[in-house]
Amino acid sequence: MQIYGLIYVANYHPCPVPLQNVSVEANTTVYQTYKNIESNSIEALYKFPLHEATAVCKFEAEIDGKGKIKGIVKEAKSAAKEYDEAIQQGHGAYLLEQHQSDVFQCSIGNITAGQTVVIKITYVTELKHDAETEKVRFVFPTAIAPRYGSSGYSSANDGKKLIPDAISYSSEANYYLNLAVTCRMTSVIQSIESPSHHISTELNIDGNPNVSRITLAEQITYLEKDFILIVKSLGLDQPRAFVEYNPQTETNCIMLTLVPKFAINTIMSELIFVIDRSGSMQSGPMKKASEALQLLLRSLPEDCFFNVISFGSQFDSLFEKSQPYSENSFLKALKHAQEMTANYGGTEIYNPIKWAFDNSRNDMPTSVFLLTDGQVNNVDQIIELIKSCEEKKKDDVRFFSIGIGNSVSHNLVESVSRAGKGYAQFVTNNERMDKKILGMLKNAIKPPIKDYNITWTNQIVEDVLPMETESVDVDKPTISFFSDNTTPPPVVQNFFTDIKIQQAPFLIPPIYPGVRFIVYCILEKGVEACKEIILSANSHDGPMKLSIPLDPVTLQGSKIHTLAARKLIQDLDDGTSFIHKHPRNSGKLIPVSLVREQIVKLGIAYTLASKYTSFLAIDERDNKVVAETQSLPNQRIIPARSKAASTNSRSRKLLSKAEATSMQIKAKTSTRISRARSSFMSFSNDEEDNYDTNPANYMSSSSKPAISAISVKMRPPKIETLYSFLNFQSFDGSFLPSNKFYSWFGKNDSKDFEIIEIKNEKILCLALAIAYLELIMLETFKEECEMCYEKSKKALKKEVDSDEQEVNEILKKAKVWVNKWANE
Repeated sequence: MQIYGLIYVANYHPCPVPLQNVSVEANTTVYQTYKNIESNSIEALYKFPLHEATAVCKFEAEIDGKGKIKGIVKEAKSAAKEYDEAIQQGHGAYLLEQHQSDVFQCSIGNITAGQTVVIKITYVTELKHDAETEKVRFVFPTAIAPRYGSSGYSSANDGKKLIPDAISYSSEANYYLNLAVTCRMTSVIQSIESPSHHISTELNIDGNPNVSRITLAEQITYLEKDFILIVKSLGLDQPRAFVEYNPQTETNCIMLTLVPKFAINTIMSELIFVIDRSGSMQSGPMKKASEALQLLLRSLPEDCFFNVISFGSQFDSLFEKSQPYSENSFLKALKHAQEMTANYGGTEIYNPIKWAFDNSRNDMPTSVFLLTDGQVNNVDQIIELIKSCEEKKKDDVRFFSIGIGNSVSHNLVESVSRAGKGYAQFVTNNERMDKKILGMLKNAIKPPIKDYNITWTNQIVEDVLPMETESVDVDKPTISFFSDNTTPPPVVQNFFTDIKIQQAPFLIPPIYPGVRFIVYCILEKGVEACKEIILSANSHDGPMKLSIPLDPVTLQGSKIHTLAARKLIQDLDDGTSFIHKHPRNSGKLIPVSLVREQIVKLGIAYTLASKYTSFLAIDERDNKVVAETQSLPNQRIIPARSKAASTNSRSRKLLSKAEATSMQIKAKTSTRISRARSSFMSFSNDEEDNYDTNPANYMSSSSKPAISAISVKMRPPKIETLYSFLNFQSFDGSFLPSNKFYSWFGKNDSKDFEIIEIKNEKILCLALAIAYLELIMLETFKEECEMCYEKSKKALKKEVDSDEQEVNEILKKAKVWVNKWANE
């Protein structure tokens, strides 16, 4: 079972420790306040979530409001050993370890009776793009969602202090949030919204249009879902390159960021939609997934192949093999999407993805779309599968993912897209996913861009320092005690490990229109950056190139270096670092020991917590205090709150600052947890997926939207109206004549449209539909209906034999009629 939070274990029963306060400063800095109300010394253990891309770079402890102790980054096993030794000697000890890439554990040893300890954790993170190019998305995770399946955790895992990967819930471990945010941008803030919480926004603070203040509109809200802000500011999509000098490392780090805008021709593709139908998707998430899939099916190009896979504890596919997009396959898939319910049990992602790749076509590129709210423990296994399939199909497979829900696993969704050379997007239960997933579809049917290159410096430099000829401690085969087979000695291998220009990530990530692109480069002392950074690549339609002037002002500090180092560590974890992928190491088996060594080196150099590095702080006490301290204090583990829990709290502070987009967010939050009783609510690894799988117990969404016989104009239009209207559209974009179609416009049959002077009924319906979409829907729902609209225009051109002048005349007549109808 997973235990997240601070509890004390006595006689095999978990008892909670009162965590007095949690506050956050996002550069970001998190404050966690602990007070020991017991009569004896205790050891506190607390797990908490952070975003998958977070770089934890500072760790401090303050004892009783007096002295502060700064944490030092050490190799994880060594840090855990020193922590244990300090506890046994009666000293105070404070340890921060990475449990998973998005879950950390804080251990506080020897909190004496009545003592208050404030732990301060600072991290930096990139802000992700959102649906629009000038929007960024800030996420502050507040809850660790249950993970489905077993993680295979070992208590001896790397010698860390990590408690077993299981979860315990307390009905009294409850959280409230009182929050205030100040947002500073380098350009005018156009809008701020939160899809997760009700907020009040004050723009133009002190007459500055670049500064806004945000507070929660509700007096109190539960800490039961991630806090999300979406900020739109002018110019966030523009290319920028700037450099930061770090006096400690004496290095420069360049950061290149942009949201590309370019157009290339589409190609024939295979599109596979993998839909999570586990129990936790019931209600809102399942309805979102169903509606999004219906819109995707309507928007598919005519010359594609497609399939739909549903998964939960088991999986099945709509077709044995991907089928050509036709009227029959479209109608079958549309009915399937409309009837989807969350009745597949748990969340087993590996097998449906493997089946999708094993049964994909070899004669065209394949794009896989994963829609899930899942939290699973076998992320590494899934990633290895995707990497293996991607390598087999070269550039002919890509993986896109949408994370649905209020506490979705960013690690899962981001990792699978990164491994599959696609990208990820997220939607809460209060957001629509249509715009985001259709943006993915547009990018999926375009050929991948290849041969990326970034020119960071004009200097001719040796990219490698002298290499030592030494044997690396690789995993050696076991020698039998009863065999005369001679095992040859290990081969001494030289590895390319030192580089003067460290690009992060080493392999340039795929570039997609409308998706934020960020790459870093650390330049060793003496290596000068270009005045213009040049990004080049090759597309299906020809070479591509962009020159970005380097900002002449050199920033001072370490934040950009920290983000770059985090990317380098992520590369090493993913097996995509320069050590793994540089031609000089081609064909060499990179040992785990070398990867560990490099991660430890980066962690210590840039003070980063990682898989192999931890923060350690020790409070050396005098002999009197040591004598009063138990050598082996009782453990207290704070449990996560249950869904039914309720709490109280008061306000402290959250600060977030993102150099990548020149954005600063400050906010305050705090939480007080009352002393919980010993009663706990325990769940299995995926408590939301433990639902009745009987389809009869789920409400079906199979019925199509009702179409009224009266006129539907809807000013302003609603998305539901768009969906209802698109029910008339065939797979090829045409709108076939029918009484229901005519009744949409308040008419009985085609004779009522004789004033338009279009005698061909099929052309009449197409023209009316195109005019309706263009005049009524396109401005509000451009992304949602653009592909359907373009298909209809293409169908109209076919009907009139591609006569552009005649097409324009027909559309002109239809627009005049629709415009008059809409304004009646």
